[in-house]
Amino acid sequence: MEVHSPQEFSIQAQIDRLKNQHLVAKKAEPFQDPIREFARASKVESLVSKWLTYPIEERKRLIKANFLPLVRLPANPGNGIMEESDDLFASRQMERWRALCVIIQEESRAAAGNRSAEVAAAALKLLFPEHNWKSSVTESPKA
Repeated sequence: MEVHSPQEFSIQAQIDRLKNQHLVAKKAEPFQDPIREFARASKVESLVSKWLTYPIEERKRLIKANFLPLVRLPANPGNGIMEESDDLFASRQMERWRALCVIIQEESRAAAGNRSAEVAAAALKLLFPEHNWKSSVTESPKA
């Protein structure tokens, strides 16, 4: 006959949880918070995290100044700067795309007096530069 105390059961349960903790794989979570999603970004993170605190005119200026299309960084062997790798360029491009997506989302969920469709449209145009944004609306075919 073996007698166990309630305290021993709780201690054993805690030990088992600690042992099995590393075995539980964390599932991928859906996109929830734009700022937390953007936490991996570098210099643009602080700009985007306070996006709605800037006045609308300042936001328009920031879109034009900080989110220009990216070009590969040139190599300069004299200064020891090698050509930018494909991975680094893709990483910078992804950071820019994330920032533009967060800006569009922040503009869409801002309060009525603080949102700007012009800022969101400018970010969208920078996100899809290959689209012909100047095309006129065509009439639908008549039935």
